[in-house]
Parts: sequence; C-alpha cells; structure tokens
Amino acid sequence: MSLQNGLIILGILIALAAVVGYAGLPYFYGTIYRFDQHTDGPEKYGHDDVKEVTFTSEDGSTISAWIKPPEGDAPVILYFMGNFTSIGPSMFRLKPFLDEGLGLAALVYRGSSGKGGTPSEETFAADARALYDQLDSLMGQEIPPKQRLAHGYSLGTGIATRLASEREVAVLTLEAAYARFCNYFTNRYYGLPFCAIMTKERYDSIDRIADINTPLLMLHGERDAAVLIDSGKRLFDAASQPKEFKAYPDGDHVNLNKLGFVEDSLTFYQIHIPGNWVNE
Repeated sequence: MSLQNGLIILGILIALAAVVGYAGLPYFYGTIYRFDQHTDGPEKYGHDDVKEVTFTSEDGSTISAWIKPPEGDAPVILYFMGNFTSIGPSMFRLKPFLDEGLGLAALVYRGSSGKGGTPSEETFAADARALYDQLDSLMGQEIPPKQRLAHGYSLGTGIATRLASEREVAVLTLEAAYARFCNYFTNRYYGLPFCAIMTKERYDSIDRIADINTPLLMLHGERDAAVLIDSGKRLFDAASQPKEFKAYPDGDHVNLNKLGFVEDSLTFYQIHIPGNWVNE
C-alpha cells in the first residue's frame, strides 16, 4: 500500500469515527446526570429550621428549594450541589454554616431527589436565576445582594459561576471547580476530546469568570481524581481580583469539609461580607 493510499484510508477512518461520535452524542447527553432519587426531607438531617419550598421557574415549571432564613444580617448561601447525589446529603457539609447563623437557599435540581423534569445546563441556569429573583418572598424578608453568596460544589460550580455572571452576589465560592465541564469527561475517558465535540452541557465557566467582579474563593483538594486541581487552577488564573485559592494536600473530591474548608470559608466571608453577624 502506498503512503498516499494509507493517508486516504486513515482520513476515512477518522471521518467515520467523527460521524459515529456525533451520532452518539444524544445518548451521551442522557447519561451525564445521575442524581440520587432519595426524597428525605430536611428534618431527617436534624434541621427543623430548614424547610422545603416551591417556586415558579422562568419556563413556568414548579421547582423546589430548601431554605433557612439567616440570623440577623448573616449572609445567605445560594447552594448548588454536585452530581451523583440528592439534596439531603448536602446538609452534612452545610450544617456548620447554618450553625453559625448563615441562611440557606439550596436549589433542588430537576430530575434529582425524586423530582420530575429534565436536567440540563440551561434549565439549571433558569432555575438558579428564578431562585435568586424570588429569594425575598421565599425567605419572608429582604435579603439584599450584599448579603447573598453563591456556593457551587463540583457540577454546581458551573451553575454558581453563571449565576454570579448574571446576578449580583457578595461572594462566589467554588468547591472542586472545573474550567469547563467537558474537561471532566476528557479526563475520565482517556483524553478523548469532549470539549471539541460537545455542543451543550459544557458549563464553560472559564469563559464567564473574568467578567465577574465579586470576591472569589476557590477550594480544591490536591488528590481530587474526579475534577483535577489543574482544571480549577486554570479557572482561578482567568478570574479577576479579589480572589483566593485554597489547596488541601490531603483533600479529595468529597472530604474538604473535614480539612478546614468551613473555617477558611467563614474567614473569607467575614472579610468580604461585613456586618453585625461577624461579631455575634
């Protein structure tokens, strides 16, 4: 076989692989979100002061959130969870903040925690905006923007970043964040170029982060095998000041709450969200 014929065959094989890859994308998109479907309420997690509420999203869908009003002028955490879980287990990582008097508005994703609906990047973004816009009525009190912080964990970092680019928040906290969600699949599937072929569900946080003029706190475990710390550092490097990156040498994807991230977060909030709550 001549070199020319070999190159032609190689080109055909590459083209066929591309066609097969694009044809398989609809199936792939349907496997991205793998939420737990447990329907336990807040009371199971020892929080009688947290309640589940519903609100209407931008497309008219009824969406749920778990909320707790703040004590005094303490900030409210708009929380966006990760994949492979339900809203209930998030309470374990959030409890120390609630014990300090912070408020909570945790979005319950469509297609998770026993809820209906189809999960997607666009519907999550719409639901996050609706939660933000209706926060005062859901809390039963005014929560000014300077008292609102967005906290995203893993998958939720893309939702939190987008919300902070579209609404005013006092602080953006990103825990185990990626530069682009498609990077996660490239890392998971042996370097395949997912960012080159995915046309949606990309969560391109790195394209939004530079335009967010709010204090940024990023927290990442150096042993995180799910979202590599290098991806988080790329996102951090693209962000504007003020910003802080906390790396935890013994941290993986799920254990930062045991390694001081609560204390580090509260210290950051006390600097950037001043008020009477700091001294209480």
